[in-house]
Amino acid sequence: MVTKEINPAGSFKNWDSTKMQELQNSNKSNRIGNTLLFEDDSIKVWSILLKPGDQLPFHKHTKNYTWICLTQGVAISHHQNGRIVEIKYQKGDLSYYDHDTKGDFVHDLKNTGDLQLKFNTIEYK
Repeated sequence: MVTKEINPAGSFKNWDSTKMQELQNSNKSNRIGNTLLFEDDSIKVWSILLKPGDQLPFHKHTKNYTWICLTQGVAISHHQNGRIVEIKYQKGDLSYYDHDTKGDFVHDLKNTGDLQLKFNTIEYK
């Protein structure tokens, strides 16, 4: 995974008015994927499938989670704090987010490439 910062946190300089409106109007749901595949007392397993041009709307992360990218592709993510990043994913990229030390955050994810992007995310309760 290669991440390129397009806009720093604390600034909304490179945000267009449509994206700003989208953030303001979002309900910032805790639905962190397209499809909930499994849930029990300890985890939720989500699937994220984004065709070229598709977007996962603004959503709020409130728990520790792990994601794995099942395909390669390119996406842009806008964060509630103003940060914008472009991410180039390779099949097999994965990461763990430690909510206990980093806290809540809100962001979206838009597939800006020519290939379908697919992720599985495990959210720990």
